[in-house]
Amino acid sequence: MQQFDESAQSYLEKILAILDIEATVVKEDLDETTACYRIDCKPDDARMLIGRNGQTLESLQFVVRQMCRSNAIEHVPFVIDVLDYRSRRRRTMEENAKKGAVAVLNGDTERFELEPMNAYDRRLVHNYLQENFPELSSDSEGEAENRHIVISYRGLEEDGVSDSKARQDGSDEDDDFEGGEDFDESEASGKEEALKD
Repeated sequence: MQQFDESAQSYLEKILAILDIEATVVKEDLDETTACYRIDCKPDDARMLIGRNGQTLESLQFVVRQMCRSNAIEHVPFVIDVLDYRSRRRRTMEENAKKGAVAVLNGDTERFELEPMNAYDRRLVHNYLQENFPELSSDSEGEAENRHIVISYRGLEEDGVSDSKARQDGSDEDDDFEGGEDFDESEASGKEEALKD
């Protein structure tokens, strides 16, 4: 674990040096299984590293993961953040998901489509909806960079458990929360690679 942490951080720092960006990289634990390498730098450099809708940041994260894997280092899930961009983006995604959930519950629409996002972000939104709107269903549709979440109504049984809880969508291998799978890091990397194209 320590070897992986040192290598991932070292690779990231080398990339920043090549880009001539003055920054510090700090490792933080998001939970028991996932680490976060947070980059602190100037706002102008942060905008360049993040890119449009976070695409450059996703590509940077993908490159560092590939560098670690090519060095045959034990794989440990991690994410890279810049000036708390992911925290701010998560709040925005949850706000948008809440708006969609309310629209479905109010009967304004039967299906509410959220903007396309990567597998990691979709997992966060799925979990948010499950925790806060258990009567709603969220499914991922679309391919590659167009993959997005669709919110719809499914109802609750008397015991508060969804009548479709046991349903698993075989077409979505990565992130529908109803299936209860763990976050698939390799699948997320594939999505990130698509973002670079």
